[in-house]
Amino acid sequence: MQLQEVKQVLSQPSINWLAIFLPISLVIAYLPGFRNEIYLFFSSCLGMVVVAYWLGNATEQLADKVGCTWGGMMNAAFSNLPELIFGLIAVAKGLGPLAKAAWTGAIISNMLVAVGAAIMVGGYRFGTVTFPLDRAKDAAAGLMIAAVAILMPSVYAHAVDFSSESISAADVIKNVSVWLSVFLLMAYGGSIIYTLARFRYSQPALQAKNLTEAFVPEEDVEMSWGIPLSIGVLAASSVLMAFLSNFVADCVDSVTVGLGWTEMFVGAIVIGIIGNVGAIMSAVMVAYKNKLDLSFEIGMNAASQVALLVIPTLIIASSVVGKPVDFLFSPPQIAALIGSVLIMTQVSQDGRCNWLNGLQMLIFFGVISVLFFYDPT
Repeated sequence: MQLQEVKQVLSQPSINWLAIFLPISLVIAYLPGFRNEIYLFFSSCLGMVVVAYWLGNATEQLADKVGCTWGGMMNAAFSNLPELIFGLIAVAKGLGPLAKAAWTGAIISNMLVAVGAAIMVGGYRFGTVTFPLDRAKDAAAGLMIAAVAILMPSVYAHAVDFSSESISAADVIKNVSVWLSVFLLMAYGGSIIYTLARFRYSQPALQAKNLTEAFVPEEDVEMSWGIPLSIGVLAASSVLMAFLSNFVADCVDSVTVGLGWTEMFVGAIVIGIIGNVGAIMSAVMVAYKNKLDLSFEIGMNAASQVALLVIPTLIIASSVVGKPVDFLFSPPQIAALIGSVLIMTQVSQDGRCNWLNGLQMLIFFGVISVLFFYDPT
């Protein structure tokens, strides 16, 4: 790329401009004279946005080079790295409630924000838009099963009377959570096998093309990073995400005390949106090209992956490091998850929608955000 082309790229508005917050975060974190935890929190959050975007791009570029079979597997494995990295940091620091809030936010933001924004863009540009009903129903069914599965221990804990038992409720829920995590990971493994079989036997060239188009703007389709650069960006972005996640986790107490934000709001709304910036941008991008069916799959499959892969992995990891986190969610979290799944199922049931449906989904996310902001737990 010539110098003039580099200047032209850098002069265009881009999410990459947020990279300026990476050195700013390091300066605030490590130079004593600049240390301010509230500033560090916001700077790190903005840095996480661009790093999450880089992770998504690196994964897609690398997947495009290795073919649709391995590419599909890599997309499944790496697409949730931001949530996984932040979750591991939070679990290692003993911040179980913050980790569970981030899990809730990852699921509902994928359903309501990614798909809702995509429907608004697609509906505003093309009017009433249609999509294949069978694919939407499959994705919605998988998402509903995953959401119900992770909520079952919470219902179990509230429904069963442990007062006369020799074992405590906490021990029961901890054991149930570990076993349930194993089953969810098995379900995820089955979904990977099904996805790879679909890539192999059902129009593989079209599937690979859709994977690329999901994350690359139309004018940038010819751009190619190459395998070494893609691996390098993936590795560097993972390290940066770990540093930034650590900064954010360390600053949560200062933010909740200094700004009056609840831990639920920080985890579910702020971290939830940041970790899913790649999926949100991808869903909107393909909806702009009148491919709303792909937007549905991006949002719902990303939410399903959080429930089937990220959460079970972190549950098991928390038990291994001796700081167990369980599947016991608070009533507001349960209501948010169930409400989001019901709305998603309702919107996708007839294979057609318009921009008003997208606006309604975003409004519901706003309602959840306000409730989490004032959550007293």
